[in-house]
Order: sequence, then structure tokens, then C-alpha cells
Amino acid sequence: MINIREVGVAPSEDEVEVTLLGPGYGESVVVHIGQGSWIVVDSCIDDAREPQALEYLQAIGVEPHSAVRLVVATHWHDDHIRGMAKLVDVCENADFCCAAALRREEFLAAIHGHNRRGPFAGSSGVREMHTVFASLAERERRPIFALADRRFFTGESCEIWSLSPHDDEFVRFLDSIGTLFPREGETKTRIPDVSPNHVAVVLWIQVHDVVVLLGADLETQGWVRIVESQGRPQERATAFKVPHHGAASAYEPRVWREMLERRSVAVLTPWQRGGNVLPTQEDMHRILADSGHAYLTSRADRSVRAQRRDRAIERSIREANIRLRRISPRWGGVRLRRQVMTATEWSVTCLGGARHLAELVV
Repeated sequence: MINIREVGVAPSEDEVEVTLLGPGYGESVVVHIGQGSWIVVDSCIDDAREPQALEYLQAIGVEPHSAVRLVVATHWHDDHIRGMAKLVDVCENADFCCAAALRREEFLAAIHGHNRRGPFAGSSGVREMHTVFASLAERERRPIFALADRRFFTGESCEIWSLSPHDDEFVRFLDSIGTLFPREGETKTRIPDVSPNHVAVVLWIQVHDVVVLLGADLETQGWVRIVESQGRPQERATAFKVPHHGAASAYEPRVWREMLERRSVAVLTPWQRGGNVLPTQEDMHRILADSGHAYLTSRADRSVRAQRRDRAIERSIREANIRLRRISPRWGGVRLRRQVMTATEWSVTCLGGARHLAELVV
């Protein structure tokens, strides 16, 4: 849960804020674009299954239903989409943006067909997206579709561009989707994530003289296309949400050299599944070599591994009708704030379990 006393108050009207929240169950970014207006990118939930972005905004005295102008789903992986339906429902005045591939007839037909076959196991990102689109349809609101090199949002002294995905990445996505659904006679009830991620939406945000680059989970091939594009904005960012939890598969050195200022601040969330942890020690060393100002929202514990219980214990748990809940890693957030037109550097605040990356390397 978010400590209200720890997070303090909202930024001033002429301050830009970028706050990366996580890990909880995933990651979310809240951005103040000036004049009391906010955007939320992706969604994660706490142990009570509440969207952390909503908790954070309310904790600093912001009313999400009126202040949030835009909600973005960068892709449909569970760690970026949990709680999105509630987030969209609460932020009733906000536009909703996602990759166009998530609205293609083939994808929605697959979702609809899968829903009719039975419930999803766990918290499927596909089911979450289905609920979001159904809610938008009921309110007669059309989503905004993200495409490479598209300026899709303009506010007072603010503009937001999507730098990905490209059309051919849609094709790869749709080709891969068909392999994920159960065939005749199979009992699979949950659609897994697609990897590599071809349709993640990278965002470029500029407020006055402040530029922010949010990398979602886009992997290297997509970044090569972005760096080489002549249709994107050419200004350099000073704040960077590192893609895919710092994994080497999302690393493109030209992003750091050609799209970011030399003293840019980098932020990222950890990821853990079983004994697999991101970022690795190698990842952290590489990121620190590119930016001396790099922060992680919380430390993932490599020593924590999923263990299989004895069958007798499992049977006793079932017979006693006991429901077990996995406890999420400690909540954390990295908050960047900067005055437009006057300040030259970001003010960085580590919330909860957040740490400078240099504290975590060995």
C-alpha cells in the first residue's frame, strides 16, 4: 500500500512529474503534463487488486476522474495491464490509447471466442483488454490508436507522440496470436504473453522544454526502427523509462547516444518469475555505464524461488478450503519533478523500496 505521508503533495502547475510505480504486480507510469492535467501509462495493482496509479494520485490530492486526460495501454502483457479496466472506468474524462493491433478484428474475434469457451485462469491481460473495450463501447468513446511517428495528443504547451509500432510489426503480432489459442480438445484456459513484444507503444512526451521517453517493453528490433526514423521528433529526452526491465533483449545503444541527453535520468522496474530476475547484474552495470542517474523502483530477490509443496500438504490445503495469496514484492516508486523553462535537472525522490541502481550492483 502507498504511504500517504511519504508521497507528499501534488506538483505545481508549471512542474512536470514522471513517477514510475512498481513492482507490486507490474508497473505503471503517471505523468503530470502541467496545469493540473495527468496521463497514466499502463497499470499495475497492489495486494488488494487496486490500481497503484489511482492510489498514488489520490494520495497526493489529485482526483483521477477529472484530472487524468489520457490513459495508455502500451501492450497486453499482464504486468502492464492488470487493473486497466478499473483505471479506465474511474478516469471517465480521459481518452484511451493503445496499439492499433489490439483493436484489429482478428484479435477481438479471438478474445470473444475465447471468452465463450470458459473463464481465463489468473488475471489475463486479454480479458482485461476485452473489458476495457466493452466499457468504452458502452460510453460511446472511441480509442486512439498508436502508430509509429504519430502525434496523437496535444494540450497546452504539451504534445505526445507514439514512436511505435510499425505496420509490419502488426503482421508479426497477428501471426503469433494464432499459435496461442487452444486447439480442439485442448484445455488451455489462459492466453499467454507474446514474446518478443512486437507491438509495444513507445511514447515521446514534451512539455515546454522538457522531453520524456517512455520505452514500454519494446525490444531491440523495434528500437532500431525508431532510431532510424526521420518522421519522429528529433529533440533529446532527459528522462527515460528503460524498456523491458533493463533486459539485454531491449537494449539498443544508439537510443542512449542519439535520443537522450548525456545526463538523462533512467528509471526501471524489476521483474521476477520463479528464479528468473530482471534486471540482472550485467544489465545494471550496462545501464549505469550509459547513465549515472539510474533508479529501480524495488529490488527483486533472486533468492526467492517458487517451491513445490508436498502432495499431502496440497491436499490438506484444498480440503480445508484455504486460499493462498502470493505476497508481492515491496511497493516502490521513483518520482522525477522538474520546473519547465527554468530548471535544467530533475529532482529525484525514491519512494518505498526504490533505490539508486548503484546501490544494488555487486
